[in-house]
Amino acid sequence: MSIAAGVLPVGVAVKLKGVNDLILDAKTLAQILQGAVTRWNDPKIAALNPETTLPDVAITVLVQEGPSDTVRPVNSYLRDAGTDWNAPAEDRWPGSVKGQVQSPPLDLANKLDDTNGGLSILDGSIIGNRFIAAQLVFDGKPRRLQASSVVDAVSTGNVTASSTAVTQALDGRSGYGLATVIYLYMCREYTDENMGRLARSFGESALSEEAQKNANAFAFVMSPSKRAVNEGRALVNAIGDGQ
Repeated sequence: MSIAAGVLPVGVAVKLKGVNDLILDAKTLAQILQGAVTRWNDPKIAALNPETTLPDVAITVLVQEGPSDTVRPVNSYLRDAGTDWNAPAEDRWPGSVKGQVQSPPLDLANKLDDTNGGLSILDGSIIGNRFIAAQLVFDGKPRRLQASSVVDAVSTGNVTASSTAVTQALDGRSGYGLATVIYLYMCREYTDENMGRLARSFGESALSEEAQKNANAFAFVMSPSKRAVNEGRALVNAIGDGQ
């Protein structure tokens, strides 16, 4: 079984001296990642940020080479927005994406910290207050990477449930819709009865109210919607029932 157990926001992190807020839409982000837009004062970026003075600084793209779970939602966001975006796999960048490095996320963040004009894709827990998190345009509206906006996107996102899976989608019409959904993978039956009890206990703990609150407090991981959590708990409780 696969059960949605958490939602980790993913953001476009920017290090740009003198700029404290920035808006990017899908088309412009795609052009930046592929090297078609190369300077921060490019007219395409300026048009999205008319009240911001953008410096004439080169854009340095620094992104983690796939496969990566932070790549997956960005690929979906750019593809669904109608950009010419053809990734070879859901968790890998198109070959045209610039600045791909093999550094783990924390090392990548350190590189970004040392790069004025840098742009990277990082999860929200790493971005924190360390970098600008660009506002991204969903359904024609700029959305901030903040807990309340992610919760809005989760609460109205589509949930599908079956005897083997609970999936959670995010609704960009309601809030910030860029995130990695974290799943638990478990079996419905175990040949070892003790293992079955252990798996059930683990699932109950991971989906408990306390664990969900702790994940948010310590790792900026949001809870799935109430329906997704309830459906997940029902699947966990069915482990070992022979059905």
